[in-house]
Amino acid sequence: MIRLACSIALSLLAGSTCAANLRCVSLDYPPLISLDASGHARGLAVDIVEAVFASIGHTVTVEVFPWSRAMALVQLGQRDCVFTIFHTAERARTLDFSKESIIPQVIYFYARNDGSASFDGNVQALAGRPVGTVLGINYGPKFEAVRASLDVKEVSSLEQNLRKLALGRIDFTPSNLYTASYTLGRMSSTDLPVTIIKLPQALDNVASHIAFAKARQLTALRDQFDTALRAYIASGAYRRLLDQYKIEITPELARFLDNK
Repeated sequence: MIRLACSIALSLLAGSTCAANLRCVSLDYPPLISLDASGHARGLAVDIVEAVFASIGHTVTVEVFPWSRAMALVQLGQRDCVFTIFHTAERARTLDFSKESIIPQVIYFYARNDGSASFDGNVQALAGRPVGTVLGINYGPKFEAVRASLDVKEVSSLEQNLRKLALGRIDFTPSNLYTASYTLGRMSSTDLPVTIIKLPQALDNVASHIAFAKARQLTALRDQFDTALRAYIASGAYRRLLDQYKIEITPELARFLDNK
């Protein structure tokens, strides 16, 4: 009953002082989100969300699921929020997206370092080439606009795609820079008998958000989160967190920080 009362208060009054524990969902997406040895969610995006909620008097519990299940739970209103998530018109029918981005995600194609693959920015030119994706993952509007014309091979993780890439079973796999760099850094020469490289032309630069279940009527909380996130970035705490996680400050990320 206390949790229900707090949720109602949050939905009705942006200035509510009622402390709540928000239940968020995500997927395993290191270094942004991952489970530690004790089964708790950790990572850059988790730390950002926890700090922003704490600044407005709330706590958050983060559960990690396969992406399709995470999305179903929040769209049905069985969880309060989901992050990090790209905005689409379809998703916006059931979710209230933050106006602020938690972090920009620059998407690249990865390929074998043998000259067999190149990318000049024209995704349509990859038609007929096998492209490995992760089940249920959105790679931004440029990729999604031509996905149906590509020879897409879906698996459950980026690590699987990198192995398939090394074995020549696919020619490309897209990923955000942070997760690909982290995953490649953890894989051995046994996992990857050939060198995998990031192709130099970025595929897309996509804002990633936190989104709240419309069924739970948390629009006022969404607005509070946006205000608190801007303050958190302006305070310098966000940049210190990037340093802690050894996140590369790309030109896109630098512009994101400078604009806050």
